[in-house]
Amino acid sequence: MRRLADGDRAAFEPVYAALWPPIGAFCRRMLRGEPDAEDAAQQALLKVFDRASTFEPEADALTWALAIAAWECRTVRRRRSRSREAPDEHAGSVAADAPTPEDEAIARDLEDAARDVLGTLSEADRATLSATVLESGGDPSVSGAAFRKRRERAFARLREAWRRIYGT
Repeated sequence: MRRLADGDRAAFEPVYAALWPPIGAFCRRMLRGEPDAEDAAQQALLKVFDRASTFEPEADALTWALAIAAWECRTVRRRRSRSREAPDEHAGSVAADAPTPEDEAIARDLEDAARDVLGTLSEADRATLSATVLESGGDPSVSGAAFRKRRERAFARLREAWRRIYGT
């Protein structure tokens, strides 16, 4: 992904080969195997290639691509719900920007999973990640470069713990 972000056209094929299976599986799970899942996966991959120049080299490529795929799945669900010819009489009136119960359940599951993974990290790593999220700048007795290195290492340990518990 780093090569593709730098403009290396030869990187298209390896990126496609690496990202297509997990993006396809993710979209099938998110859309419950519906025919739109394949379309959402294709759209997500097109957006990954289109936005490759915005990819940050220190970021995890799979996480970045799956975030794009998640938005595509959400777009497909919203488009499907808006295209109903007859209104669903059992559906309550929900504001367009209000989260659906499914979105709330997903958010709760992700929060619980994140808490579980964070619980496996050291206190120092949790404090570093907390300072990063709160944008507080960390420990004032530590230089900016040292804090950035601590943050990098804490995120690496967080990713490793996540993979160990939940896979990729």
